[in-house]
Amino acid sequence: MVYLSHMTNLLEQAIETLRDLPEDEQDAAADVLFAYIASDERQHRLRPDQAEAVRRIQRDLKTSKTRLATDDEVARLKKKSTVGPYEGALHARSAHSH
Repeated sequence: MVYLSHMTNLLEQAIETLRDLPEDEQDAAADVLFAYIASDERQHRLRPDQAEAVRRIQRDLKTSKTRLATDDEVARLKKKSTVGPYEGALHARSAHSH
């Protein structure tokens, strides 16, 4: 019995890239793929413009046109933008009392 299947070029490229990784990383990637297949996320598909945006971001990352934020940068941004549960109320109250 012969099964014919079709894989997108992007998936084929990803699989080829995975072949070069150490076994433990290949297993981790397989776990992620199986989790995706088993989840309801499969029902949510990107529109063509969203998929193109993902490809553009991937290209920009590969060519160093852009980069991902470091953990420290994300932590500083969160700290800067986080308002405690009472800080907002205190700020609003002090603004009205002036």
